[in-house]
Amino acid sequence: MKKILNKTGLVFILAIVLNACSDDFLNKQPTDRLSTEVFFTSTADLDKALASCYALLQNQVYTWGVPIFECVSDNGYGAAAESISRGPITPTIGGSINELYTTSYTRIARYNLFLKNLAEYAGSNLGDEERALYEAEARLLRGMAYFELYKFYGSVPLIVEPLTYENQDQPKAEESAIYNQVIADLDYAIAHLPAVAFAKNNGHFVKTSAQVVKARALIYTAYHDDQTAKPDVMNQVRQLTGEIINTGFYRIESSYRGLFCDDLGEQDGNPEFIFTVNYVGPLNPAYAGGNEGPYIGYCKSVGLGGRCQPLKNFAEEYEFIDGTPFSESNPLYDPADVYKNRDPRMSRTMFTEIVTFENGFSANSGPSLSGFGFWKVVTGTNALDEYTKNLSSDWPLMRYAEVLLMHAEVVNELDGPVEEVYNAINQIRARTGIAMPPLAGGLTKEQMRQAIRKERRIELAFEGFRYDDVKRWKVAEEKLNMDASEGVVNRTFEKRNYHWPLPQSEIDKSNGILLQNPDYL
Repeated sequence: MKKILNKTGLVFILAIVLNACSDDFLNKQPTDRLSTEVFFTSTADLDKALASCYALLQNQVYTWGVPIFECVSDNGYGAAAESISRGPITPTIGGSINELYTTSYTRIARYNLFLKNLAEYAGSNLGDEERALYEAEARLLRGMAYFELYKFYGSVPLIVEPLTYENQDQPKAEESAIYNQVIADLDYAIAHLPAVAFAKNNGHFVKTSAQVVKARALIYTAYHDDQTAKPDVMNQVRQLTGEIINTGFYRIESSYRGLFCDDLGEQDGNPEFIFTVNYVGPLNPAYAGGNEGPYIGYCKSVGLGGRCQPLKNFAEEYEFIDGTPFSESNPLYDPADVYKNRDPRMSRTMFTEIVTFENGFSANSGPSLSGFGFWKVVTGTNALDEYTKNLSSDWPLMRYAEVLLMHAEVVNELDGPVEEVYNAINQIRARTGIAMPPLAGGLTKEQMRQAIRKERRIELAFEGFRYDDVKRWKVAEEKLNMDASEGVVNRTFEKRNYHWPLPQSEIDKSNGILLQNPDYL
């Protein structure tokens, strides 16, 4: 099968036109669109269609909007996230409530269309193994989309075939059915994707990519409402993360910001990446549409203009360089420079007022209500026309540090703070250029649990994990209810917010078939 190049920016928009007329003139093929009569007739067509499936990951849900969305959590403040974080969350609130729902079903529709045409492809040049590989990639993409819907909405329509005008209105399926579909798609992908390192597979998914997503899906359901662990689920996660670790394909790489910024020269072939969403200019789809394009990498677009402002409580999670927790009474604390003598990841994630980039470019944060700016994923330039349209910074959707953190979490819950747990966490803390000391020995299970959660918050900051984490740990009411002195604005999280409402616009156009989540009636 033809491979998607690692730096692909291809956005192949596939339009399927159904013609019901018999008149020869009306039945002529349109010159600006493709129909099923002339498409899906070769493996080259399948490759193009699969590329179009991957291309749908180039959106705010998975890339440039991730740091901004994380401001719904206790990590940051952003005006774009304020309607959700401030609450109350309602079906008509719009924003991410609508965007995540509609984006997910747009993706699912394309994946279902691809899978249908793949099943119907009768060319003799497509063997069973290659057909299964195509299916595995599309089903992993679909499983990822349904996992997003499961996390945020719970019970939603379950659609695994292309819809028609007659059946376009679909009722909700049980929440368990959505989750089962996620697992079924991921299991198929695990069984049929190649067992090679991601860096060796030209930007395509590999087996470990699917294992990461399944581990995420399982660990999301791994705690009871009373915050106790579910050993059977934890064991499944342990097996998956252990298998990824034992491949030997991946390791923690030296440059922390280099994971996100292509201009630092650390992204190509990076052994920490298990899957990335790839960009290359000038083919980036959003830029071609006439706006600023993907926001990652362009300094005025993320954080520096106030879009994403780390909060003080988040800043205080960073330890001192000797591993001691933050305290203003610590002799290492310097009120004139809060980054001095701190975990080096702090100064590589956030800044105060002015930041100087590796290339010497400096920028002001603009108005920051929290007192901090964000630059972890940002490249030093304001030159929109010269840089953003040629953006080549990939978004690391899956990286090895997350695998180690999941592995440490579940092993600690199952066996306590054994050597295996310390080894996983200390690999991250020993990253070249970071060099934090190993965790102190002799921690209790509870102390290790808190150490792992802190490490996860710091290492994966503004990569889209924090909101999910506080929900799956069943501590969202504790962490996300904040007054303005902590969260810039007063914030509200209610128990019903573990699931969001379905967008009211979707309810309204469903002819009474799609019902609202009960807590929002």
